[in-house]
Amino acid sequence: MHVTTLLLQAAAAALAAPALQARDTVTAVVDLSNNTGTPLHLASGIIYGEPDTPNQIPDNFYSGAGLNFFRAGGAQLQAPSRGWIWNEYPGRFQSTLSNYCTARKYGGSFIVLPHDMWGTDHANSSTAWPGDGGNWASYDAFLNQLISDIKANNMLPGLVIDIWNEPDQPIFWARSEQQWADLYGRTYKRFRSDSSLNSVLMQGPTLAGAPSSSNTWWTTFMKYIKANSTIPDQYVWHEEAGGDVQVNHHAFTGLLSQYGLPALKTGEHQVNINEYGLFTEQVSSATAWYIGRLERLNLFGLRGNWLNGAQLHDFLASLVWRGSDGTSGSYYPNGNWWTYNYYSQNMTGYRVGTTGSSDGKFDVYATVSDKVRVLCGTRLVTGTWELTIENLSAVGLPSSGTLHIQTWGLVDKGHTGEVDGPTNRGIGTRSYSGNSVTFPIYQTAVDNTTAWAFEFSV
Repeated sequence: MHVTTLLLQAAAAALAAPALQARDTVTAVVDLSNNTGTPLHLASGIIYGEPDTPNQIPDNFYSGAGLNFFRAGGAQLQAPSRGWIWNEYPGRFQSTLSNYCTARKYGGSFIVLPHDMWGTDHANSSTAWPGDGGNWASYDAFLNQLISDIKANNMLPGLVIDIWNEPDQPIFWARSEQQWADLYGRTYKRFRSDSSLNSVLMQGPTLAGAPSSSNTWWTTFMKYIKANSTIPDQYVWHEEAGGDVQVNHHAFTGLLSQYGLPALKTGEHQVNINEYGLFTEQVSSATAWYIGRLERLNLFGLRGNWLNGAQLHDFLASLVWRGSDGTSGSYYPNGNWWTYNYYSQNMTGYRVGTTGSSDGKFDVYATVSDKVRVLCGTRLVTGTWELTIENLSAVGLPSSGTLHIQTWGLVDKGHTGEVDGPTNRGIGTRSYSGNSVTFPIYQTAVDNTTAWAFEFSV
């Protein structure tokens, strides 16, 4: 962190005198008595973003952001690497293998995307899709080749298979729901028929649409996996349509009950939101909002990637950039990278329970070690909220007294805007009683994309 004398003297913006009219106590809560386990920075994943050239992006940008889940399959590569349907599979596999090796270098899990290796991005009106006319021969050969290559290249550790990405989007699947369900089951059973692949996790349904009893892609999937005993190791959907993962997760658990499927097991990570965040939401404030929700629900999350072409295979899904146009010069971090850095490197010890604001626009994540640390942000809105930290005695503090709270601003200057580190907004003194402390969060237009980190010693 970069701290200057001037900044140390600055008033903490989020704890300063009110700049906006306070709301009617729209409050987020941290409960220090509720230990929710070891921090795993569940939201620190990315889709694509790894260069196919090893070591192109320096190590510190991977490790400093705590990246631990990666997802790729050679998408958007051109001839001679357009995928299986063009008899150009090898280039896509080599891209995938390179990305897998990079992920494992940093201890990350890696999700393979068969639909990209198959070549959906180069499909056209004459393309024969898997299962057309009941013919699965080419797809079966594709799976056999993929499995053979996975084994030959020692890719089993940390491997996850995302059976087919966003079949509810015509660009990725141009056939019926039932034909997709059959593809899902065929792929699942092919992997599970080989005991040497037992460690490989299977994902599905990977829909763009949120879980809902009125979404026929979801209901078709639920009926199919129940009838055919093909329940995925990790259920997947995407949060890139402006919905709320907390609301959608509740709907998902309702679907499990409705279709007689096993309930999620407490403490296990059986849901992976392997794409989250609109392009406009890839700023510090909204990232902190997503982190708060994903951590509370115990969901893995991978940051979406809105870049195209060669840029898709670079820049860690818009966490780093270089030069004026991204083609030359040294890589540098943007503000969002520093949010993931604080989240993964500073927030150690154990997690504690949280509740987001009742309006759904402000959320928090908190840990306890030598300090209580709270990361919070809004979903691209300005206004005033309150943050309550309760049960202070659970970390050895008196039930009344004074806290000296350090504030850090995790500023954001856009996807390509270089940021040197969190800004020190000073130390605010707060008197408290009743075993809790409450203070306002002022999200002004000046700091609309800023996330906030608060710290005090225990």
